[in-house]
Amino acid sequence: MFFGLLAAHVVVARWLRRIVPSQHTAATAEAALPLVPVLVLLIVGLAARLPGLNDGLWFDEIQTLVEYVRQPWSILLTTFDSTNQHFLFSIAARAVRAIGGESAAMLRLPAVLFGVLSLWATVAFGRRWLPAREAWWSGVLLAVSYHHVWFSQNARGYTGLLLGSLLASSLMLDMLRDTPATRRQVWSYALVVALTLLTHITALVVVAGHGVCWLVWMRTRPRGAARWAPGVALVLGGTMAMMLYAPVLPQLVGALGSSGTGVTGAEWQRPGWFLAEALAGLIRGVPAGALVLPVTAVVVLAGLHDAWRRHRLAALMMVLPLAMMVALLLSTGHNMWPRFFFFGAAFVVQWAVHGGFVVLARLVPRAATRIGDAGLAAVTLASLVLLPRAWAPKQDYPAALAWLAEARTPTDPIAGTEMMDLPMNLWLGQQWPIIRTVGELQALEAGTPATWVVTTFPIRLESTAPALASYLDSTYTVAHVVPASIGGGEVRILRRRPASR
Repeated sequence: MFFGLLAAHVVVARWLRRIVPSQHTAATAEAALPLVPVLVLLIVGLAARLPGLNDGLWFDEIQTLVEYVRQPWSILLTTFDSTNQHFLFSIAARAVRAIGGESAAMLRLPAVLFGVLSLWATVAFGRRWLPAREAWWSGVLLAVSYHHVWFSQNARGYTGLLLGSLLASSLMLDMLRDTPATRRQVWSYALVVALTLLTHITALVVVAGHGVCWLVWMRTRPRGAARWAPGVALVLGGTMAMMLYAPVLPQLVGALGSSGTGVTGAEWQRPGWFLAEALAGLIRGVPAGALVLPVTAVVVLAGLHDAWRRHRLAALMMVLPLAMMVALLLSTGHNMWPRFFFFGAAFVVQWAVHGGFVVLARLVPRAATRIGDAGLAAVTLASLVLLPRAWAPKQDYPAALAWLAEARTPTDPIAGTEMMDLPMNLWLGQQWPIIRTVGELQALEAGTPATWVVTTFPIRLESTAPALASYLDSTYTVAHVVPASIGGGEVRILRRRPASR
């Protein structure tokens, strides 16, 4: 399949020479950004993502390291046994490890670089539908955003997905202009889409949204080969992605069929839980949290409404992938993690910035720009104050081990729940028994005055082993909690209560 698709792409390249022009369009040239402000933005963004970079890997990062990044190239490039394999990120992290060694900072470096580059991509996409001032403000706000910094320090593919979504959207908007698309735009779009899909398969919703936008645009175009060029780019992006996935395609199909946690009806599969978790995350990372969220929602809707009125294709391109992601998760019963929507973070920030200026233009038309700039400067400064929260350890399993070494006697048995096997045993080299049932724990307790259990993500334990979770609540007391910046990720150290007389 790989070599067959490679040959097909060579044939298509020769065919495109006949029907698609090669010169650049004026619209693309106008969208070029000045170099110095871009460099300043990137340097500030990088500086905001370096503190705490070497601290506190969380469960999914450890899984990436142990199951993929540590593997030989021959294994890594031919393994896709789970959707936790963010293929392009794993490849990049493996390359960094080969050069810089193994550490949390090196593991996260690709996410940092993708995140920093997405700041430039945010401004570049914004310049295609926003005034220059608002596009730059969007990049500045993301540069100091708690959530953007947190994900940029997360050794996963989400910042790569954000970067690819923005670049692909910019290229598609350029092709959906009055001037014909060029071969360079077609191939650039196809390559970006293929790499984004290689980063995370959920990028399919972005490609599908672009496909709908192309069909809408086609209705207003005169007949001719030029109007088919964006469609060719969409198809090429898909076939190039298939070519890249060819070594693992059978595994990919199986992994997609079994994605999720395998627990039916779990709390995290319900829309209500998703909304509560998303709101809690926003409150943690937005200046003034709950106080400003209602106002923020109003300006976001105002910005989206004005985008729909003035730049319908751009609005569709931003809204459709997010809506399709909702529909996909609901229809498949998949886990509704808020992080699945991070690829749309730049879109939402742009709606908020644009909406703020739109509202101000109606309320105080003469001073709208000055007040808007002042307000956004205040938000930027407030965001800087929140950044230390993003730099805190996501989880801290070594700290839990250190505390236990001081608190327990060597004869006290210690066990972990299901999610302790990977971080404690496979990563940190412990040999803890992993308990999954009440009977297993009671057998461990027999004849001992004190028993310790370490656990995390209580919502998962309550869904996968409810009887064990209930037994721990009734029989054990919380001796120590190691904080975490990821919701529910605190490492909880439990000690059996003394038997009542």
